[in-house]
Amino acid sequence: MAKSEHEAAEVSAPTGTVDPRYYSEGERWERSVYRSVAMSRGAWRMVAVLLGIALAGAIGLLWMLVPLKSFDVVVLEVDKTTGFVEASRPLQERGDLTQNEAVTRANIVRFIRTRETYDPRGLRDNFDLASLYSTGKAAADLANTYSGANPNNPVKLYGPNTAITVFVKSVIFLNESTAAVRFSTTRSGSGGPTVTEHWVANVRFKYTSEPMRNDWRFDNPLGFQVTEYRRDQETVTPAEDSQ
Repeated sequence: MAKSEHEAAEVSAPTGTVDPRYYSEGERWERSVYRSVAMSRGAWRMVAVLLGIALAGAIGLLWMLVPLKSFDVVVLEVDKTTGFVEASRPLQERGDLTQNEAVTRANIVRFIRTRETYDPRGLRDNFDLASLYSTGKAAADLANTYSGANPNNPVKLYGPNTAITVFVKSVIFLNESTAAVRFSTTRSGSGGPTVTEHWVANVRFKYTSEPMRNDWRFDNPLGFQVTEYRRDQETVTPAEDSQ
């Protein structure tokens, strides 16, 4: 009886030692918690970086789109006779292409004026300048127009008492070497009423670097040349104004 009580006391009494598995399990649990926290922090950092990149991209895109929301004033000109509408554009301060376009327009207008103007007192000067701006078929057509054998020679048609002035309305580039020009001619003289006609001309042109006399360079410094020239009357009925 005393022996069994002694054995029960030995079983129920603590031994004074801790199982080593308790520490190993605790260490594993701690590492697991730390790993979870570290992974969570890494994920949030990645999300924060991605959001920052997206925000920076959105701000940059918005900054690029801000200039597109500007408003430009456009002046529309309406031809009272033909009803043709044209937008007037200012010359841009920057951009070589726009400046070259303006120079080419000026050359085309100068050619049209010298080609279509009839002034008995300045006939030779206009013919010489139009010839300087012409080459190929355009030069041949000009020479044929003022040929003595041509019955429609302006000198024969109009004589010394008639003058034709030219007003260029617009120059529109169809491609890099062709332009459409709208202009009107006004014929006046002592022998009849003043007549205004409206025309559309197709002008093919180029720039040449061939050698040229210095006095020619003064009038045509860039070597502008019209290769083909054709004019057609506009479909509207020509207006006749009496003065």
